[in-house]
Amino acid sequence: MQSVGEQTYTQAVREGKYDLYVGNLFGKYDNVRTYWEDQLTRIALRPFLGELVERRCQNDRGVRIVDLGCGAGQGYEILTKIDRRDLDLGLQHKRVLPKEKIDLYLGLDISAAMVEKGQTLFESEPHVEFAQADLREGLGRLKTEQEPFDIYFSSYGSLSHLMRQDLVKLLEDICQHSRNDSTIVLDFLGRYSIEWPDFWGARSESEKVREYTMSYLYPPATREKIESEKFPLRFWAGTEVKELAKELTAATGVGVEVLKLMDRSLLVGRHTDTQEYNPQLKAIRRSINSLHEDYLRTNLEELLIDPTIVPDHPVIAPQLRQLITSWNVVVEYCQQRLWKRCALTELEGWDSFTKSLQFALMTVDRVIADVGWMWYGDPRANIIEPQLGYALRTLEYEMQQGWGCGHGLVAILRIKK
Repeated sequence: MQSVGEQTYTQAVREGKYDLYVGNLFGKYDNVRTYWEDQLTRIALRPFLGELVERRCQNDRGVRIVDLGCGAGQGYEILTKIDRRDLDLGLQHKRVLPKEKIDLYLGLDISAAMVEKGQTLFESEPHVEFAQADLREGLGRLKTEQEPFDIYFSSYGSLSHLMRQDLVKLLEDICQHSRNDSTIVLDFLGRYSIEWPDFWGARSESEKVREYTMSYLYPPATREKIESEKFPLRFWAGTEVKELAKELTAATGVGVEVLKLMDRSLLVGRHTDTQEYNPQLKAIRRSINSLHEDYLRTNLEELLIDPTIVPDHPVIAPQLRQLITSWNVVVEYCQQRLWKRCALTELEGWDSFTKSLQFALMTVDRVIADVGWMWYGDPRANIIEPQLGYALRTLEYEMQQGWGCGHGLVAILRIKK
């Protein structure tokens, strides 16, 4: 049986979109993916992965990982490049999960093209393997052919390809197959993203499954010339993940604890640029990509967002509007600060700002003050703008609630037996 989206993924592999990262303003590995999304996933995983690795390696045993819907193995890059703590100026990289502590990374994907690409990219890594598998059938042969895994991992909405009943079957298999304290990482598309406000009112199971495209893989000029394949994906909310964990515990007798829920890319999701599901959006992701591009100055005015684009919702709307308002304060202050010295405490409303917003403003202020004397290397494009990007990224991360308000919803679960 051909998988949903098989045509899109096969074409993307053929065009080199799943090769290792080379940097870009568009496509699979754009700057937001590299400097925002991958890093935020690592930050969310770090404390829980650190505990797991310490427990597992006490007896000189390696960590066993299965990547569910692995693509070409990008999850391996996420997991093996998590620093033990934030880096100071003198610290070298010390990873939470160095490659030598991995006994097996097994990537599973229904796409033969993805499996073949992964085998090519990681052929020099002896502990990395790939296999073709249909996750709609649960763990399948893994239940008898493989020992339990320490990490059952997914990334970038891969499990949104499964309808709810298929996901439940897969997770029930994991509950039975896993060992005590195994970690499960689920990655879905968030239902309450500003990218698709028409999805917010979904109530029935059929309404939570919507047609999706990966048209964002291509720059605007190309998107206009091609017809992107549409395939169904299931969109999730944070409350549903909690309900799912309780359901699994009741059905299997195995404890499933929700450790963390994280919204990823609340304002910079993939389809903010395409406006495919919400024509009111600005191409914010493209502008953030520009912030992180060397020697490319960004029109900061394009980063400002109109908070009235958020539709009414008693819970979701206030959070997103507060985030947008805070985001705009940081961008506007950066614009002002580039032209003249300003006192932060004189900003209207300073005393009422959240600590997250105050820290973002202090970051921008200090960076501009410290590089103002430089005349070489375009300090605005190469130093100030990337730091503005990181300040906005931190603001977004600290204000998210794990409700499914971002393009991605990451859930970290632990098995208790």
